Amino acid sequence: MALIRFEVQGFRNLEPTAVEFSPGVNVIHGANAAGKTSLLEAIHFLARARSFATTRVPRLVQRGRADGLWVRGEVDVAGSVHRLGVGWREHRVQVRLNGGDVGALSEAAWLLPVQVINTEAQRLLTDGPPVRRSFLNWGVFHVEHRFRDDWRRYQRALRQRNAALRVGDARLAAAWEPELASAGEAVDGARQRFLETLNGSFQERAAAWLGGVPMGWRYRRGWSGEQGLAEALATGRERELQQGYTLYGPHRADLRLLAEGVDAAWRLSRGQQKLAVIALRLAEVDRLLSAGGARPLVLVDDLPAELDSAHRRRVLDALFGTQAQVFVTSIERDALPSLPEARVFHVEHGIYRREA
Repeated sequence: MALIRFEVQGFRNLEPTAVEFSPGVNVIHGANAAGKTSLLEAIHFLARARSFATTRVPRLVQRGRADGLWVRGEVDVAGSVHRLGVGWREHRVQVRLNGGDVGALSEAAWLLPVQVINTEAQRLLTDGPPVRRSFLNWGVFHVEHRFRDDWRRYQRALRQRNAALRVGDARLAAAWEPELASAGEAVDGARQRFLETLNGSFQERAAAWLGGVPMGWRYRRGWSGEQGLAEALATGRERELQQGYTLYGPHRADLRLLAEGVDAAWRLSRGQQKLAVIALRLAEVDRLLSAGGARPLVLVDDLPAELDSAHRRRVLDALFGTQAQVFVTSIERDALPSLPEARVFHVEHGIYRREA
């Protein structure tokens, strides 16, 4: 599975562009503000209908363009080509797959599992729990087919129970608890199984890149480990009625990386934090590949930042050894190792040109 052709219109500073990518490694180089990051953003928008740099889609629309934006891609899946398009028109996101409208992004997102490694990689450690829950959810989504339905069930029951809590209806809140507990336990179980499969790969790379600093993680599922979720909801209902929302469940979960037994965000330097997060994200890539599902895309923006040449080489060797489709940017082409099999593009003023 690979993104083999990509078209973009009206996205940031990119000129209308059609690019044919390598199913392996793609190198994109050019000066600052030339459009390197914008291309990676556009690929991410195709995969998830959002940028990795902003949550406000209108900001992605090229200045002065009144008809919004579109990104389109052809994805090769075992020799069969799927055509995916994601746009922003009439103040809403629109998704099309193989010529038909898609009601929910999850119906198309299976095509392009995407990972981002950039100068903000350490935010997985330093930002709040929603960032880490998103990491878990997307990873599980691509390896456990039931997860999407379980998560939807949980979200629906959570909205209904919260509505009951807000108006002080204890009976209605209790009525939604069996469904909430059933779906919530399923979501939590899927997350824990997923984390177990990442540990070996993560530990191997972390040990090699972090100078022997002992690494681990602490997963908090969102309610006491001594209770089932149904019991936690029942015993906490009075407090939740006072607060007006549900305090227990996988929507309150968190994952913290640990270095020498303490929070890695406190213990590690900024460069080490970045290496730890890359090790975790590549462990997820390994898991997706071993599951035999969609082949991941890894978007690597400005890897030289904050990494010395030795660590940069180790990370690139690991990336190129995963069999994922890789897109890597750099200001200088010479900052990256020579890769005879890579497809190289130069970008200037939002215009892409493939180099021989």
